Amino acid sequence: MSSLRSLKNLVIPDESLTRLEHVVKTLTQLCATSATFIELIKMDDSKTNQLHKAAEASSHLPVDVPVFGRDEVKEFILNHDHPESSIGTGKVRAARHNILVLPIVGMSGVGKTTLAQVIYNHARVKQHFEHRAWVYVSEDFTIKRTLQEILHSFQGHGGAIFNGDESMEATITKLRIKISGGCKFFLVLDNMWEEMCQEWSVLLTALSDEAPLPWESFWPLFQYHTFGGVEVPQQDDNRNMLLIAQGIAKKLDGLPLAAKVIGNLLRCRFSWDNWRRVAESDWWNLEEALQGILPYLRVSYQHLSPKQRQCLAYCSIFPRNYLFDKDRVVQMWLAHDFIQWNEIADVMRPDDVGRQLFDELVERSFFQPTFVSNNNSVSLHQCFFHGERSTGVSSLAPGNIRHLALQVNSLEQCQELHKYRNLRTLLIFGRCESDAFFNLLDGMLEKSPSIRVLDLLIRGKPDLLDVDLHHLSYVKAPGKVWPKDARPLRKLRFLDLSFTKITKLKDLPTNLQVLHLRGYDADRVPQSITKLTNLRHLYVDGSALSKIQSIGQQTELQELESFIARRGQGFMIRELKNMREFTGRLCIRGIENIRSKDEAMEARLMDKKHVGALVIEGKRVPKFALEGLQPHTNIQELTIKFFQEQDFPDWVCPDNLVNLESYHFLSTIPPLGHLPLLKLLTLRKLPSVKHVNGTSFGGFPSLEEFKLHSMEKWEEWTEPDAAAHAYGSSLFLGHLRKLHLAYCPSLRRFPHLPCLSALKELKISKPGSWILALPACSQVLSSLITLAVEYCNHNVVMSAQQFKSLENIKLIKSEGLRLADGFQYFGKLRSARVEGRPQLLSAITTSVSVGFGQDCCVAHDEKQQQEASLLTHLRADDSLMYGDYFRTVGKLPSLRNLTICNESNGTNFSVKQELWFQQQNSLEHLCIQGFHALQRLPSFLVTMLSIKILELHGLHGLQSIPDNALPLTFQEFNINNCTSCLSTRVSKDGADWPYVAHVPYIRVNGTTVQNL
Repeated sequence: MSSLRSLKNLVIPDESLTRLEHVVKTLTQLCATSATFIELIKMDDSKTNQLHKAAEASSHLPVDVPVFGRDEVKEFILNHDHPESSIGTGKVRAARHNILVLPIVGMSGVGKTTLAQVIYNHARVKQHFEHRAWVYVSEDFTIKRTLQEILHSFQGHGGAIFNGDESMEATITKLRIKISGGCKFFLVLDNMWEEMCQEWSVLLTALSDEAPLPWESFWPLFQYHTFGGVEVPQQDDNRNMLLIAQGIAKKLDGLPLAAKVIGNLLRCRFSWDNWRRVAESDWWNLEEALQGILPYLRVSYQHLSPKQRQCLAYCSIFPRNYLFDKDRVVQMWLAHDFIQWNEIADVMRPDDVGRQLFDELVERSFFQPTFVSNNNSVSLHQCFFHGERSTGVSSLAPGNIRHLALQVNSLEQCQELHKYRNLRTLLIFGRCESDAFFNLLDGMLEKSPSIRVLDLLIRGKPDLLDVDLHHLSYVKAPGKVWPKDARPLRKLRFLDLSFTKITKLKDLPTNLQVLHLRGYDADRVPQSITKLTNLRHLYVDGSALSKIQSIGQQTELQELESFIARRGQGFMIRELKNMREFTGRLCIRGIENIRSKDEAMEARLMDKKHVGALVIEGKRVPKFALEGLQPHTNIQELTIKFFQEQDFPDWVCPDNLVNLESYHFLSTIPPLGHLPLLKLLTLRKLPSVKHVNGTSFGGFPSLEEFKLHSMEKWEEWTEPDAAAHAYGSSLFLGHLRKLHLAYCPSLRRFPHLPCLSALKELKISKPGSWILALPACSQVLSSLITLAVEYCNHNVVMSAQQFKSLENIKLIKSEGLRLADGFQYFGKLRSARVEGRPQLLSAITTSVSVGFGQDCCVAHDEKQQQEASLLTHLRADDSLMYGDYFRTVGKLPSLRNLTICNESNGTNFSVKQELWFQQQNSLEHLCIQGFHALQRLPSFLVTMLSIKILELHGLHGLQSIPDNALPLTFQEFNINNCTSCLSTRVSKDGADWPYVAHVPYIRVNGTTVQNL
């Protein structure tokens, strides 16, 4: 293959023998391996029409990935030029406009983004800068789009949202307000091109042919990826392999990404012959080959199978930085028969083969993880687009295009759809709000009878920005009946119409394999859907799904959000009988409607070997129904809700069970602790259980999460007998990370409590006397990250200094809980909720002396005060606000979010209380809740320019908003549960509107009044 463009010029022909002969000749000339490729066409609507769904490269770096080299560069950035400008000292040297520019420059794959991720997530950066933002900058960028994405990232949202209707002035105003008041911000602009870099003053990454890793850092990195971090024994054969590996490594010019790509390739083909072929490959020297693709990716590409190349080629029709969902793209591959059914072994299904193939491409680094929104999405490697900067589609006849991704922001941009004939794929991105769009679409479909994939992903609706938009589709077509004619769609296999405003789906193509109808109510989902016998994936909301009669006719379906058993024809449990292809999670509700064990057995759950998680739920789950719903032995997670019998059926405890959740009224508990792989266990509502024998119950060798709730009579849990079992005290719950004990007031003892050294999260509510032993468990307390104690009346005294790792604490109405020292000794605390704690706060008062000056509270022990500097979120009630308790907290220099709750009759804040607020100069979000008698807004609001969001909940005494009460820096004003008088006054026609109109977002009693 001579160039990437060669891939794009190949076209899958029609059935015509003449065209087939022409293409075969072209393939012979272009590809020595005779691989078949599809045509790749990318409609790249540059600049203003850049894809809405494109998302920024992630700022998140996987915690288990080692980073080699760049230590000096990292330290240089963190300590730029002079000691006084060190990040963390509070002084950063100013450049023009008081902004410092720190470029990270290097060729593609050199590790610029990885280095930026390390710095962005460094503790010193997090602590020093009030705002951090990470924005991916497209090669074809506009200032307006980039500013909107910077603002969106500063506001804490993941993913780029572009609002084309918002003016440049409005965007600049919002951004100026966000970073006003002298606050420090840290901004990363990723993927800047050199010609963009002249006017920017921030940390940025840009492409350049420099900055490889030195050999002493690069060789360990290459070994890590090649040998998996395992030290290679010094034997003759291994020495020869190492020599070849070193020779290959020297060809990679010190590029970290090259080490990953080629290292993974060598690890997959671990033999001397394979490594020699890689080392001697001619592709290292073909400078003209695959223009824009670096040599190491050429070599890796050469070793892909024809099937892998075909699937990879298809992915490049998607826009740059598109976030790929594995299942979605695999379904598209299958729709085009890229994975042939007759090539698949009986043990694997087509979807499984596709997922494995996708994972292999990710492993080879053709895709890059982005870790956006914790979805583990991936994007196609940027190198695939470097050769396309001057490539367009103007020279290609519309009749020759088979796969089209089209950016649409207006109906005018759809006018040329009728020119395209013989499309196999049509992906619509953007925004179109006229049902005339469907008329154009119908005209195009009549000329493309072989279309396989139709995906209408329209994004960016302003009223949907609070929703997860990762897969959101939106077309406004009120009153529309579609399709006009289903015959041109007879070969369609993948269809997404989610959230479209189509009133009626006239006919659905009978060969559909994948159908997305999210956002459709039951009336708009046609009953004819059961005739789609080839349907393998159906994505419909649960309310609509429950109304589909005879769903069991779709025997190829691989998932259902839920199945509700009912007693009407077409809704009974027997509908599941022939649906053997279910994969993943199966939820069955309405179990109370099953009348016998034989009826339950008609579901044939034992035949569904691909189901890994089973949820069984009903208003009442009878034992006979549970006995008949025995799943296949492959089950890994089991949830049973509202089982009210005395004991479980025998099948409930398979050895490979990983997750068990039960809501029931058992008098005895099965020996769940002996399940070797059980990781999550939840037991609720066991009011009859009094005694648990530790020996028979077991030691839970793999349990990571344990939740026990509503066991009022449970008194004793005896120690397990170490002599009779393979585990002793050191192994009992040895992997437990989360423990929740709620409403177990009679429990006197928790076995081996001091040995739970892996525990990170402890949540306790209404505990028994076992909690008295907790203060002595120093090893447990020192490892905790999250602690929550509610309704504890036992006298428990602990030291804040025991909690060396604690970041989150919640203390609710626990009168007996006291601290031996003070709240400020929680050195790593970031979030706290303290309510109903007068005795605890009294203990704080005696442990630290705090006095008032003219303008603020001053802590006498400055070192102790600094130890509380990480606290960013605080929620407290009148224990903090009344009396002198609030003074003990003092200044919290990192506090961003504060909620004050109060049920007392105080009419206004005192002078000392307002002085305390004024010293919280990092506060951004203030919520005042439940001050029923408060008559006026506190005066400190006018001077606190750091506050951007103000929420008022339940302030029944507040009747009006005075002039100048809300500073110009406010971005959001939310009033809830207020009087009708106040609601009227702050409406757009109200008397107080002139005093609040400058706030961009205003919401009153659940209704949005203004959204600029």
